[in-house]
Amino acid sequence: MKTLIVYKSKTGFTKKYAEIVAGEVKGDLLELKKATASQMAGYDVIVFGSRFFAGTVDELKKAEELFAASGAKEFVVFATGATPNAAEDIVNDVWKNSFSSEKIEKIPHFYMQSGICYEKMPFGEKMMMKMASLMMKSQKEKDEMGQGFEEALKGSFDISSEEYVQPLIAYLKNR
Repeated sequence: MKTLIVYKSKTGFTKKYAEIVAGEVKGDLLELKKATASQMAGYDVIVFGSRFFAGTVDELKKAEELFAASGAKEFVVFATGATPNAAEDIVNDVWKNSFSSEKIEKIPHFYMQSGICYEKMPFGEKMMMKMASLMMKSQKEKDEMGQGFEEALKGSFDISSEEYVQPLIAYLKNR
C-alpha cells in the first residue's frame, strides 16, 4: 500500500508523530500547506494529522476535500493535543465535533497526547490559552480534570511518546 502522511503542525508535536508514522510504514510525508489533490493522487492511503483546536481537528475539512479530489482509496486521521489520552470523554467530544455520525464510523481516527509549546505558538493562540487559564483560575470549585487543565495551561510541557502512535502504525501495517 502506497501511503502519504499529510500533516499540519503549529508547534511541532504533530510533525513529530507524522515523521514517526512515515518512517514506520515507509510512507511519504507532506505538509498540508503544500499539498494538492494531484500530489495525493496515486496513493492508496492518505493519513492526515493535525491538532485539536477550538474543539475540532484543525483543517480537517481542507484535508477531506483534497482526499476526495485525489482519488486515493482510504482516508485515516490522527490528531494531537494537550489533553491526556485518559480524558476519553473530551477526546470523543472533539471527534464528534469534527466528523458527522456517518464519517465517525467510516474514517479510522486516532488521538495522541502531545503537549503545549508556548514558545512556538502564534501570538493570538497564546492569548486564547491565557484567557482559558484565567477562566479556569476564577472557578471556585474544580473537579480533578479542571485542576489538571488549569495546571497544564501554566507553561509549556511535552507529554508525547512514541507509544501513543503505535495503534495507528499497527492499523496501517495490518491493512
